[in-house]
Amino acid sequence: MSQHREPTTAVVGLTETRAPGGLRAGDDDRRRVIEWLQAHYVAGRLTQAELEERTEQALAARTLGELDALLTDLPQITDPSTSQERPDGRRERRRHRGRGAKQGFAAHATSYVLVMTLLVAIWLLTTPGGYFWPVWPMLGWGIGLASHGLATLRHSAAT
Repeated sequence: MSQHREPTTAVVGLTETRAPGGLRAGDDDRRRVIEWLQAHYVAGRLTQAELEERTEQALAARTLGELDALLTDLPQITDPSTSQERPDGRRERRRHRGRGAKQGFAAHATSYVLVMTLLVAIWLLTTPGGYFWPVWPMLGWGIGLASHGLATLRHSAAT
């Protein structure tokens, strides 16, 4: 994992160097190696069986040297958890989310109208001219629909 040599003191006053491959590996080191292996699998450098085998070995590894051995035949990659995004890509995703928000609101409004029409039809068939009970689901769901609509308008105004 790290390519430095760390001095350690075996006996007071005497210093010896210990190879980094012999250092104990932590959970973060194992997790990082597994992320790298998954990135290589996605890139097509490892088969599923190889990924599973190396993941098991990474989880069982006790030293950094054992973890390094799992990556020696693979090319160097940047840390997969920190991807470099271009600002243009973010803007495009934001625009795409705006279209999705409008479609989501349209679906929400359509389902509201259809369900409320069904409830009014049930009311007309069961108690015409009686207590208009569909008003309660209309109000409850209507408040949710109104807040969804306002959020969609604010989002479209911001982009």
